[in-house]
Amino acid sequence: MQHDVIVVGVGGMGSAAADALAGGGQRVLALEQFGVAHSRGSSHGRTRIVRKAYFESPDYLPLLRRAYTLWDALPPELALQRVGCLVLGHAGSPVLEGAAATAAAADVPVEVLTAAEVRRRFPVFRPGPDEAALLEPDAGFVRPELTVAHLVGRARARGARVLTGQRVLGWDLVAGGVVVRTRDAVHEAARLVLTAGAWTPTLAASLGLPVRVQRRVMHFFAPRAPEVCAPGAMPTFIWDLAAGDSLYGFPLDGADGVKVGFHDRGPLTDPDRPQPDGSADEVAEVRAVLEQHLPDVSGRLLRSTGCMYASTPDEDFVLGLAPGTDGRVVVAAGFSGHGFKFVPVVGEVVADLAVDGGTSFDLGFLAPDRF
Repeated sequence: MQHDVIVVGVGGMGSAAADALAGGGQRVLALEQFGVAHSRGSSHGRTRIVRKAYFESPDYLPLLRRAYTLWDALPPELALQRVGCLVLGHAGSPVLEGAAATAAAADVPVEVLTAAEVRRRFPVFRPGPDEAALLEPDAGFVRPELTVAHLVGRARARGARVLTGQRVLGWDLVAGGVVVRTRDAVHEAARLVLTAGAWTPTLAASLGLPVRVQRRVMHFFAPRAPEVCAPGAMPTFIWDLAAGDSLYGFPLDGADGVKVGFHDRGPLTDPDRPQPDGSADEVAEVRAVLEQHLPDVSGRLLRSTGCMYASTPDEDFVLGLAPGTDGRVVVAAGFSGHGFKFVPVVGEVVADLAVDGGTSFDLGFLAPDRF
């Protein structure tokens, strides 16, 4: 066979997988239906939060520690920008309590702040008297488009073939390997990696993975008071507004302003349709929350950009060998909402699974057959 591994989908996870596989000496073919670092999926929008006080589950901590090491090994413009992360919520907030529990269990340095302390140290935030916060100084953000472009470039330098404009129509197991069909060609390899993001429900239909695709909107505002929104004055944040409803955001980022968005609000969507920009109603909805909680951010709207969340019912990832494929197919999916911080370590894990059939990480909680 001409290739050892075919990677389908070259967003965050696919670019990292192709890079890690090529770095390990594998003959890699990576197929992307759009271009490198495109804006049709889930790996765009300028910034992504990286944090260790993980309210989702402490099971992610081993992966996070390795991810931090790998982020810091990238060029400075791609490495983790440590501006901190502030998690806010009312007493009893599962997000706030989960972050505190993980921090305590894993010895992650954090500070517990009252509402008054938050307003004094970070005046851009206006928490109510019954709210509190957890500050993680070692958290921050990374840049998705630049990361994907860098990883694709390095994968190519390591010998990978990365082809764009190649829509995959389907794949099959064959004797000794897999066959992948595009509009233009049929490709064979010993192993297949599915990192297809929002297109997982279609391309992995035979695997029965319950991945749902929803539309989200990222809003960028020119703040009214830039001095309180600058990095150093304003950390990244996650604000648990109510059960099942949270707002996230980033400090002022040059011409892109301050980025904010709702983590939980958005309808199911068709990934084959370009996601529209934010509507007037969606902008008004987020502005109303900003006026209450971060009024200095609610200045002129710069842009509202649509994107997609591909996630599972339990909101944990799918990462492992696909059942019923004799170890020939690795699937990595359902990352949206909290996955990009794991990009470099997922690349390593996928490469280990594809080449060795296993990994040193305990991935039982992410197993594809758990559903």
